[in-house]
Amino acid sequence: MRQTPLLLLGLFALTLPAPATDYAGDFEELGTSARAIGMGGAVVAGLAGPAAIYYNPALAGRNEGTGLLFLHSEDFTGLVQHNFLGASFSSRLQSFGVAVLHNGVPGIKLTALPDTTLPPGENNRPYVERIVSANQLVGYFNYARILSPLVALGANAKVIYQDLGVGSCFGMGLDLGLALTPVSDLCVGLRVRNASTSPLFWTTGTREQVLPRVALGVDKTFRLGRDALKLALEVSAITENLELGHNLGVEYSFRNALYGRVGMHQGNLTFGLGGRYRRFYVDYGYASGYAAGSRELGSAQQFSGGVEF
Repeated sequence: MRQTPLLLLGLFALTLPAPATDYAGDFEELGTSARAIGMGGAVVAGLAGPAAIYYNPALAGRNEGTGLLFLHSEDFTGLVQHNFLGASFSSRLQSFGVAVLHNGVPGIKLTALPDTTLPPGENNRPYVERIVSANQLVGYFNYARILSPLVALGANAKVIYQDLGVGSCFGMGLDLGLALTPVSDLCVGLRVRNASTSPLFWTTGTREQVLPRVALGVDKTFRLGRDALKLALEVSAITENLELGHNLGVEYSFRNALYGRVGMHQGNLTFGLGGRYRRFYVDYGYASGYAAGSRELGSAQQFSGGVEF
């Protein structure tokens, strides 16, 4: 008999391949920007550049030029290693981007019983048969197009690979994004993640479906001389259980150099800090129980930084 640490596998959605599609896409829900986590994740209408490849493909080309972004976080008291590396290349009307997202859980102990015909007990204690690591990779290929000063569209073609130590899979998917800017400093964003109902093909012969997840948000910036105040609201829908959620975010920018952020992600408090010097920036984000039902597992802390050319 084999057992895996249910705590690790449950929070990370690393269940063994099964026909059910519920929560099959949870591995893609940890975020890719410390700025975003500080604002409660309410950024579907508010981020540009490489971070937008993940949050809203239509906004990846909002800033002209080349942008690079790197994120590292150790979520749930260090149990989950989470990384993101992205680049966007934008001209006046269109942009291209690439990115890689990685999740990893090292040191998962698989146990067995000396006598599999008997239940665990004093004379039949489980022992560690082997130690494995679980890894998940998503590669994004982004294209965004500005149709007019009011409308932008974008899409990601992506490939997915998971190796859970006891099985692996390959998949593919499509994300869609829309951004509307009816007036200056106001943006409405819509994202449909896995709009293609992304299939996952497991080495066991099982096939899963990652169902679409939709987010709709609004972002408004108020100019206060050389400072700025940003307010954001986002509503999301998880199609597998028809569950609705909401995120709120506030960011204050001081001289476009120092940033303070606070937010609410699915009822969990978040906050963050940021700094910028010329073309370089760095951000920190903290969330209490960022994933649903994960408060007892510890809080997520993310660090990200980047450069714009």
